[in-house]
Amino acid sequence: MNLISKPNMIYKNYLWKDFEEGDPKITGKLDSTLFDKREGHEMLYILEKLVEIWKLEDRISARKLEKMIYKFLPDDKQKQEDVKNWVRDNWDYF
Repeated sequence: MNLISKPNMIYKNYLWKDFEEGDPKITGKLDSTLFDKREGHEMLYILEKLVEIWKLEDRISARKLEKMIYKFLPDDKQKQEDVKNWVRDNWDYF
């Protein structure tokens, strides 16, 4: 079941750039690749990966992820792995 997709994302003002196939910003594992929470493909990718990693099964949790990252992610969390760790460490506070 796909919990998150472009049409059902909470925020509608993302930028939607074109990426090369295999670009690490939207493929592979979450690592030291820089992350831009304003870019729609990057946000969708990280949401899908976090849903997969933590085996989330409901749309409410997927939407919580998006809201946490979009509204509350500190500016100094710029790498994909930093985003994952920040969400993990702050999940219970949101």
